[in-house]
Amino acid sequence: MFCRAAGPQSIGDVYASDAAVKGDVRQTAGGLEVSNGSVITAGEHSATLRLSRGGQVRICPGTNLTINRSPNGQELMFAMSAGSLEGDYTLSATADAVLTPDFRILISGPAKVDISVTAGGNGDACVKSRGDDSYIVISELMGNDFYRLHANEQAFFRAGHVKDPEINGTASCGCPAPPPLQRAETTPPAPSPTPSPPTPEQKTAALAAVQNEPAVAAAANASAALPPQSQGKVQVEIDAPMIFTGTGAQPDVTATLARVHIEHLPWPDTPVVAPQPPVRVAKTKPQNGETEKKGFFHRLVKVLFG
Repeated sequence: MFCRAAGPQSIGDVYASDAAVKGDVRQTAGGLEVSNGSVITAGEHSATLRLSRGGQVRICPGTNLTINRSPNGQELMFAMSAGSLEGDYTLSATADAVLTPDFRILISGPAKVDISVTAGGNGDACVKSRGDDSYIVISELMGNDFYRLHANEQAFFRAGHVKDPEINGTASCGCPAPPPLQRAETTPPAPSPTPSPPTPEQKTAALAAVQNEPAVAAAANASAALPPQSQGKVQVEIDAPMIFTGTGAQPDVTATLARVHIEHLPWPDTPVVAPQPPVRVAKTKPQNGETEKKGFFHRLVKVLFG
């Protein structure tokens, strides 16, 4: 008979990448330490419960497992829903129990236990024992019938009944096999050809190219400095020196300039002027004691000639 102890008792440590654990749990350096009443739900990957008394229980993907232990800590009870588990441990002169929705599986020792259990939601169950000395009895939860599983035997039960099981059939018990590893095959690249040594002609051409490199660079810079030319137009750039010498007589360009001005300037129109008779100006004498005003030259002649 199983009963829950008053205080928490360690059952083991859970190691998993995506499992959910509920109950009295304590974080340790290696995993999660679980006690009575803890619930472990495996995710997409299996979870491993390493038992404090030795050995381990593997909880298959998608399986919900509740764990309890006896007061002396030597007997364990695993209650599971639809799913699978695998046990691998050494059992002393005690007994463990595995409960599924329709069956009770009793495992008695002393024995080296190696058992796989799968329970379906429709009442079916598969139990397989690989131990030579283990004693396993499967009984109905809602009836009085039971079945004794022999060493290295597999039994498949249907609809919650232990009568007429399928022995060593094709049913799979325990965790499903992991998918096979697919190895990617890559084609190695083709080896690059070994370059042959250059010939004397190639060496001579390479040396000439190196010597002409400054000229080629200057030509490239000169071509880059020219503005881009539009298609269809021809542009010519001439660089011609202008030389001036002071020797020799300068040509007389007066006639040329006069001719150019005369040829290009319009001749003004001559106005027609009608001749008019000269106007006589009467010489008047000074009146009322006025003296005649003499000019500068008149005074000069008078001084010279008296």
